[in-house]
Amino acid sequence: MNNPGWDMYVFRDGRRAVTGSELTASLTSALRRWRTASETTFEDCALRALIAAGELECTLLDAGGSEPDSCNDSPEIIASEMTDATAASFLAGYKQSQSLGNSLGLVLQKAKQIPVAARYEVSVQEGFAYYALHPRKVAILVDQLAEEWVDSLAVKPRMAVLGIRSIGLTLSAVACAALRLRGVQCERISVRPTGHPYDRSLPVTPELQRWIERRRDAEFLIVDEGPGISGSSFLAVAEALGECGIEDGRIQLIGSRAVDPATLRAANAAERWAKYRFHVMQSAPLAPAEAGESLSGGTWRKYFQCEEGSVAAAWPALEPAKFLARDQRSLFKFEGFGGYGEAIGARAKLLADCGFLPRYLGNRRGFGQYELVPGRVLNLCDRSDELLERMADYLALRSTRFLSDAAQTPELEKMLRWNWQLEYGEELKRNESQLRVKRAVVCDGRMMPHKWLRTDAGELLKLDSGGHGDNHFFPGPCDIAWDVAGAIVEWEMQGEVRERFVRGYEAGTGDSISSRLAPYLLAYATFSLGWARMAALAVQGEYDEALLERDYRRYRAIAQGLRQEQGALETLEKGGGANEGSSLRSA
Repeated sequence: MNNPGWDMYVFRDGRRAVTGSELTASLTSALRRWRTASETTFEDCALRALIAAGELECTLLDAGGSEPDSCNDSPEIIASEMTDATAASFLAGYKQSQSLGNSLGLVLQKAKQIPVAARYEVSVQEGFAYYALHPRKVAILVDQLAEEWVDSLAVKPRMAVLGIRSIGLTLSAVACAALRLRGVQCERISVRPTGHPYDRSLPVTPELQRWIERRRDAEFLIVDEGPGISGSSFLAVAEALGECGIEDGRIQLIGSRAVDPATLRAANAAERWAKYRFHVMQSAPLAPAEAGESLSGGTWRKYFQCEEGSVAAAWPALEPAKFLARDQRSLFKFEGFGGYGEAIGARAKLLADCGFLPRYLGNRRGFGQYELVPGRVLNLCDRSDELLERMADYLALRSTRFLSDAAQTPELEKMLRWNWQLEYGEELKRNESQLRVKRAVVCDGRMMPHKWLRTDAGELLKLDSGGHGDNHFFPGPCDIAWDVAGAIVEWEMQGEVRERFVRGYEAGTGDSISSRLAPYLLAYATFSLGWARMAALAVQGEYDEALLERDYRRYRAIAQGLRQEQGALETLEKGGGANEGSSLRSA
């Protein structure tokens, strides 16, 4: 448990800056689409509106919202009412669309009139964006548990639900809606534990104390995705209830994944976790009706086979869910519910239209659908002039068509310095970790050989190119140099080969990337070694552990080589011995 690999910095803070008008516009647009949805599109439209309502409520509360029991018309209270209304309507289904129209019309009117501030920071609801956590799963589980609760208590239970922000807020609204359909009296609140990810805490404010005190006769339910690596968010909320005098036996937890408490990273996690009943939502994604065999958790390698010795490693638990279509002509990959998936779909369609990606067939239930094209995935032995030119053209397109309004996060430099210090026990110089930004884009992030396909017709296509540049991991939106560096590292380009590739990109864009590339090469390799090291720890004893250890050693050696290369270049420049054609300079 003390392995420093667990402390590698690989997950990023995906918060983004938005205006209040953007938040309300997103909700009103989703509500309008929902009100006019057909039976086929109803669920996707309903889910988009539910997520937008929960996001608005969460953002307002994080910005400093009203106390939980307020009865005023503050924006936070109005937003809470809208989330509850959309959750109830979401569960009601298409058959009640006539009555839905009236209730959603009222929500739409409120959304138009809600007063908001100029700017906010918005947290990503990660389960909805990355991990196929359909909110209907919590309703299915709560519906099952409600029977048990009603049968086990002498009187009809009263439930007090605490959603852990951000996604737990939306899930708690759905849980309450499901309980009310069962005739259970239910009220909810949302809380946000703070502190180190392995040691979260929830201060008991006077407002929270009053909310709990007024519901002292209730059963308490804590709802969130996860638990994550530590379990400390769930524990923080449960223990805050304990501080307020709620017995452990009246506190229950609902999460999205089964967990062995002995593996949680929070202090004394196993002992603390055992005090509470933990219920798990179903693990299987709610896939499109056309989906067949699951290709999740690395199973996709059966259909996209690599040469022996270059089999792709996976971190199965954190991979997006994937399915082969029943007719085996297409592939479904989870890309996000609502606006999350729409953004990825737009990028995928553009790339497909430009001939770089298999045909994109749309998004269903959060899953992007792609045509399966016969061919084979590549390996390092396939590196050629043709491939280098194709990759340079691909990145040139991304550098102009996928420009990002989001600023590159300062976390990226922090990640580089932290992981390097943790791995090598020394600090990087300022110039080695300074990641200058000229062209911020939503990058590809997956330039590995097995992410390229040579079709039976001889075309070179890029696979899996829509979502990794803006997911749970680094880099997030950043300079295109990350992808150029990624291609160089993954294809092990050196010397003249590297120079030709960089020149090809520069010729297609007019972007003189060479002068800012070296720190990105180091950052990419350092992130990758940290990712592989943490992933290997997470899958100990499983098939992928050896593959991830192989990748860790490879990236570690590459990172060391890049550092030595840069040091040699600095020495030459100080001595006046470097020249413009130097392969070191092209790094």
